[in-house]
Amino acid sequence: MKKYHIILGMFCLLAGTACSDDDPVVKGNNGNQTEEELPPLPTEVITGSRAMWVSYDPTPNADANNSSGISSALISWRLLKTDPSNVAFDIYKTVDGGTEVKLNGEPISTSTSWADADMDPTKTSYYRVTLAGQTETVCDRTFTPEMATKFYHEIRLNMNVPDASLTYSPDDIQVGDLDGDGELEIVLKREPYDGANQGGWRNGTTLLEAYKMDGTFLWQIDMGINIRSGSHYTSYILYDFDGDGLCEIAFRSSEGTKFGDGKIITDAFGQVNDYRIRDENGAGWYSGASLYTTCGLIMEGPEYISICRGYDGREITRVDNIPRGGEGGKVSMAKHWNEYWGDDYGNRMDRYFIGVAYLDGIPDENTGVRTSNPSLIISRGIYHNWQVWALDLKANKLEIRWKFDTAEHSSKWLSMCSHCFRVADLDGDGKDEILYGSAAIDDDGSELWCTGNGHGDCLYVGKFIKDRSGLQIVASFEEPSNYNGQGHGYACQVIDARDGSLIAGHGAGSTADVGRCIVADINPDSPDFEYWSSLDAGVFSCSSGALVSNTFPTGIGSGIMYNVAIYWSGQSTREMLDRACIVSYKENPDVNKTNKTRLVYFGAYGSNDGNHSTKYNPCYYGDFLGDYREEVILGSSDGKSLYIFSTNHPTEFRLPHLMTDHNYDMSQAMQNMGYNQGTNLGYYVGAETLKKAE
Repeated sequence: MKKYHIILGMFCLLAGTACSDDDPVVKGNNGNQTEEELPPLPTEVITGSRAMWVSYDPTPNADANNSSGISSALISWRLLKTDPSNVAFDIYKTVDGGTEVKLNGEPISTSTSWADADMDPTKTSYYRVTLAGQTETVCDRTFTPEMATKFYHEIRLNMNVPDASLTYSPDDIQVGDLDGDGELEIVLKREPYDGANQGGWRNGTTLLEAYKMDGTFLWQIDMGINIRSGSHYTSYILYDFDGDGLCEIAFRSSEGTKFGDGKIITDAFGQVNDYRIRDENGAGWYSGASLYTTCGLIMEGPEYISICRGYDGREITRVDNIPRGGEGGKVSMAKHWNEYWGDDYGNRMDRYFIGVAYLDGIPDENTGVRTSNPSLIISRGIYHNWQVWALDLKANKLEIRWKFDTAEHSSKWLSMCSHCFRVADLDGDGKDEILYGSAAIDDDGSELWCTGNGHGDCLYVGKFIKDRSGLQIVASFEEPSNYNGQGHGYACQVIDARDGSLIAGHGAGSTADVGRCIVADINPDSPDFEYWSSLDAGVFSCSSGALVSNTFPTGIGSGIMYNVAIYWSGQSTREMLDRACIVSYKENPDVNKTNKTRLVYFGAYGSNDGNHSTKYNPCYYGDFLGDYREEVILGSSDGKSLYIFSTNHPTEFRLPHLMTDHNYDMSQAMQNMGYNQGTNLGYYVGAETLKKAE
């Protein structure tokens, strides 16, 4: 059923911080320009959409090893959080405008999907779903012969780009409702190169573009010449910060940033200065040493946080970002950077992340309705000192809620961060906390706990142990001197989110930099979730720490899968997604091919293998269409399109729309921050619980 929500008013939420205690100052487009009144937004917002979808592979056996191996069409729709536990459905089909036929005999009560083995790809099929025994349509979908020619849904990218000589490849994606129509739109980051962390001259600027699911191009934001491309520089967050039902987008901006309405940030004289370092022999300003050249880095000029309307890409407001710090000339500032951030050549201070957290209370667990609006969270620094700030919007004014600066805390808090932060209700008090690697900040900005394990690349939060209260964390670590010293003594660990205590671990006494780990329930014969790492020591139980198996999920080139876990097949376990390939740990009985563990390789359908070099991240994956299984978005091999893949596997299970689980929502909204991380639920879904439901 469609419900309507009348917007009572619009607030403009944005956050910015400074090393000083001064409140941030909201600026106009130019230093002397006042803010203009924005055009009105839609006042009627549709919520509760069931996002019905049809997935069909026209060539299921074209590649014996890599195709899906499933010939039927799958029609699926959302189970809503507010649906009664005994809700059941009927499904009807009309072919080429003919007589409507009911497809199911018994009410559909264990899933929210239907496998149609008789779908004719040369004809138009119209499907509609009702509540069992009723006539009113709750969702419908038309599937045309044109749609049936491809396993994926294609969105062609806008070719009106700033420099036609460059390839603006599809990179990270976030999804959200931009216009209130009940459908999730796509905001895509396009980068002219696959974002390096260090120096080296690159042409081109990073773009943010919005698209509707039908391929309609909505707007483009050009982050400009003074925002370096790359995962650590161009973090952005798409979320509804003011509760009006429409998403806003927040990101770092500077002189040269061009918004969806064409307005550009300039200096007070209307000019855009180019602050990029052009000296190819550049090194650290203070030490004269650098791991790489500083050419192409940006260590001067203004830095802001801008927030824009998702509806049209217009800037709502902006504030000063956490500044670099230091005073005087270049050498003086660089000395400060070396002492505070950990180097003098712009690497460690130029690690920025941006996210969202419900610090006044997370949405209602039963209904998913928010009880308060979230805060914007920004951070700077990873390896030495670091800062995290939270800001709230009240009456279109920004108020600093709190600031956390490690320079004001014990030295144990130094160098604790990962290449992202996670947001979850760690301590079970009904409010979000910030997990930044090995350190957790409470909802009020105070210390929650710090394990001392140090920096790491992988960080997951969710419900991994069925009978243990609260949430758990799985992480791997880079520095043996930390994890073997002041830390818990293991290179990869399962940690209690409430207090940071150790539950289990492997790699005791290791001297390795453990760059990859993953957690998922992959083995239906082992209770609770399993986890493993790039130590290749085995697959272990999260609850007992015992070795479950010496056999790993393997994908392209027989490589061990560490990337992300995904709900795809509809079996009682989760699968692995890595390098555009989905693999099951156990053989899948639904696929009609010899290799029953490799479920699909999307490259066989023309996608690329993913982004960010050897990480092979998808642009996005998550539950935003159809039933609870997760969609995968990848760029096409020529970089000119997005390919959206949705599962065609039948299932006998159902779960409410995953985004209505708060922990999952936070993980999907911030999966693309820094080093991309996977999605995880905040309640336990394992093989034993799904089998029981069966």
